[in-house]
Amino acid sequence: MVKVRRKITILRVLQVVFYALGFPLFLHMVMLANRSTADSLVANNGYLAIIIAAALWVVVILAQLLFRAICRKNRMTRAVLVALIAAIITIAPIVYSDFVVKGQYDELVDKYIELGLTEKDFTNYEDQITNYASYAEEMNANIEAYMELYNLEIEAIEGKTYSAINTDGTESELNEEDQAWYSSNGMFGDGYLFSFKQALAVQEAYYSNKLAFAAEGRDIDQELANAILALKSDMNSDWNKYKAGASESSFSMEGFEYVSSQDEYELAYGENGTATKYYVTEARLDTILSVLGGTLGANPDISGLLGLLGGALPEGLDINALLSENLSVDQLLGVVNGLGLGATLAGLLGNEGATELTKADLFNLLEGYSNYQSPTTYPVFYFIEDEALREYAYANYYANIHGGKVGAVLVGDYVGLKNLDNMTGTPNAYTGEQLLNQKLYWEFQTELLNNFYPIFSVRAICLKMSAVIVFCIAAAYFFTAKIDEQYAQLKLKKGGNK
Repeated sequence: MVKVRRKITILRVLQVVFYALGFPLFLHMVMLANRSTADSLVANNGYLAIIIAAALWVVVILAQLLFRAICRKNRMTRAVLVALIAAIITIAPIVYSDFVVKGQYDELVDKYIELGLTEKDFTNYEDQITNYASYAEEMNANIEAYMELYNLEIEAIEGKTYSAINTDGTESELNEEDQAWYSSNGMFGDGYLFSFKQALAVQEAYYSNKLAFAAEGRDIDQELANAILALKSDMNSDWNKYKAGASESSFSMEGFEYVSSQDEYELAYGENGTATKYYVTEARLDTILSVLGGTLGANPDISGLLGLLGGALPEGLDINALLSENLSVDQLLGVVNGLGLGATLAGLLGNEGATELTKADLFNLLEGYSNYQSPTTYPVFYFIEDEALREYAYANYYANIHGGKVGAVLVGDYVGLKNLDNMTGTPNAYTGEQLLNQKLYWEFQTELLNNFYPIFSVRAICLKMSAVIVFCIAAAYFFTAKIDEQYAQLKLKKGGNK
């Protein structure tokens, strides 16, 4: 009896080993094959391949239960039928991938060629189905490089907000589908750091419109400036009506509605308004310069160096006044103009023919950079009639002004984080055309990764394990039959002993 029990133990171990070498090992290998897809930054269902593999296993388990009920006494027939089902189930992903999915891939390629890519942007289906893991890893590396370039946080690819509370105390809310935080006026919240999706959307709106205008020989930046100037100068424009709190029915914009109330602009931009108090005014700039002058004057090295300029200063300006808490906008402009730099700087700021730099020049420069945009009011470009120009205006604001505030400038020759340690930012690796093409190709790859690569992972393992699974199932049934035989002998021996 001891010898029989020892045989039963050995047979049970072999039964378990061969069973584990079947579908359990298959599932584990699919998990490994699918790792590059599951770890992708743009995967929306990284476990689809595992779900497919588990579903195949479940089908075989159900078949085992069914045939066990039908063929109770004929174990050999049951084993053959289950092995046959396992063979069909594991070959099915191969056949499906090589014939059905191939047609779907060709349709996807045709779709993106119509959208603007070219045939040279794609590899053939056989290459994709063989090297899908490498393509998934390459895409991930490219996206990480993109996010590093523009100073987006890789660990927060769906975007983040430094605070859901805006500067003026109002709240911004998350739109999960857009992967963005919005204020009540429809613009991004003050603390929103672009998601990968929104960064590309902003860049597409910026470059596609800029290039479209350029193709027609038009300067979109000049046309935008003209459109804003027209809104500001026309007292009957929707912009001026908005500022005055006119009735909604008087607006030329169809369906116009105030964000909260007719006096929302006055509440934000009136004296001591929720936005005005964050403006760079002359008084506040004088305060900043006062602190700067006092700090520089207290430093003997800097004051000694600047003292060398004393002989070049215009009459009436004392270097000691500049290096003190008395430093002001007027004195700073006097120095710039006295040194003969005013005309040059004014020209750089667009004031051609000017002989000196004025306060108007200075504050026009500061207006687009430092003035606070209220989250509870519409910006002036909201009222631009030309849809393409309006889209560009928003994108330009987000990419440059909002991006500058959160340390992620998205367009221009230099992008990413710009601060005192890095005044220029990082050289942009993309032209507008390259970025639009890259965005479209990433969209193609994302569809591949989420809809095709999971079945490719299952197919790859089915190719390696289909025969192994059938053999292991047959072996497990064989050892089960042997265990039953040993139990029968054990019962006979027990009966004989009685």
